[in-house]
Amino acid sequence: MNVRSKFSDVEFLTKANGSGTVVSSGSRLEGRITSPSTISISGLVEGELNASEIVIEKEGIAKGSIFAEHLIIIGKFEGKVSANKITIASTGSVKGDLSYSRVTIDDGALLDVNFHKI
Repeated sequence: MNVRSKFSDVEFLTKANGSGTVVSSGSRLEGRITSPSTISISGLVEGELNASEIVIEKEGIAKGSIFAEHLIIIGKFEGKVSANKITIASTGSVKGDLSYSRVTIDDGALLDVNFHKI
């Protein structure tokens, strides 16, 4: 199943001209990224991410801290998350601490986490 169709109800994935921050495949970024809209990760990010919506794409890797309204993990994440909604796809791999209001986990996702409902 195409990830874009799987999450077609997520508004920013269907916008043609949305603004946001993209860390493309092959890129490596260390530090802090803050965005009022979307951060999409296809490369490697180590540090702190803060945005309305964050997508770790299938080939993406994020390590560190994430603060988001909605986090979608299709790739790999290691660290701490505080998010209103977390969605983990079947290809997702997560290690760390997840603080959330709502969480959805697809069958097949790899998890080594501590869950904390907020």
